[in-house]
Amino acid sequence: MKKSDPARAIIEWQKQFGRHDLPWQQTTEPYPRWVAEIMLQQTQVKTVIPYYLKFMSRFPTVKALAKADREEVFQLWAGLGYYSRAENLHRCAQEVAERYNGVFPTEISDLVTLSGIGRSTAGAIRSACTDIPSPILDGNVKRVLSRLLLIGDGLSASALDKKLWLAAEEIQPKEEGRAYAQAMMDLGATVCVRNRPRCEVCPLQKMCRACAEGLQESYPPKKKRAPVPEEPIHMLIYVRDGKVLLIKRESRYWKNLWVLPEAQVLPSDARECGFITHRLTHLKLMISLSTVPLSSPPEGRWFTLEELTNAAVATPLKTFLLEFLA
Repeated sequence: MKKSDPARAIIEWQKQFGRHDLPWQQTTEPYPRWVAEIMLQQTQVKTVIPYYLKFMSRFPTVKALAKADREEVFQLWAGLGYYSRAENLHRCAQEVAERYNGVFPTEISDLVTLSGIGRSTAGAIRSACTDIPSPILDGNVKRVLSRLLLIGDGLSASALDKKLWLAAEEIQPKEEGRAYAQAMMDLGATVCVRNRPRCEVCPLQKMCRACAEGLQESYPPKKKRAPVPEEPIHMLIYVRDGKVLLIKRESRYWKNLWVLPEAQVLPSDARECGFITHRLTHLKLMISLSTVPLSSPPEGRWFTLEELTNAAVATPLKTFLLEFLA
């Protein structure tokens, strides 16, 4: 078997069965492709599309994003999660404006020096914009390569990554980098999925070692996950003239978003009015919400119902408050 066989097989598959109508696929300009790549990290395509369209409408160029107020960037990002991506997105735009005069680079050596862009994201941007094959290794691609070549058993996380990068470099084609990168991501997202892979329609079925040995569900090896810790939080709702008091969170989760004030100990005159359970990546928030009188509210900003709708407020709190204040 020639090592180019897998690449050619999935390129042909992608041309017939892959995704071609995604909004960011309609351009080879690096700025929109970069925005899409950052949004797609750990987030499904169907979730990303409306955010991407709204974001690009508001910030059509990297210079527009660089000049934007950070509050508005977070406002448009609210609900996508993993908010460090929004912070890096804004910072990266400023770096491109300052270092490259607003012309987004496409060389991997330049891309990896920018905030929030790692090796795989750089490869995806370069492939999409130049059609030059560049290795990528997001979660979907890791799964395809691990099953195809039976890579992973007995390897540490770092050794597995190293071996998968070598495989990604060896298997990639000499041309049609754009189609190949999209094919690998499409295959992992729609066919070579985590559970119950659709091997019967996979273009790599006859080449796949995991399929041949019936080990698809065992690759990539599943990591042992530690129990997610729970964190109880008391949040206070101050309401004045139809407005609610929020404060800007500066650390840990929900950084740079507006949230309700917290209390280590509930005031004696607090009245519980709701409870929210919210799962973050490595933490489960158990939020009790209570109304309190206006005797001594903390410093913050008062939001009307309309302002709350459009503000960069942590999504579960916004959802609760919009119903509570309606």
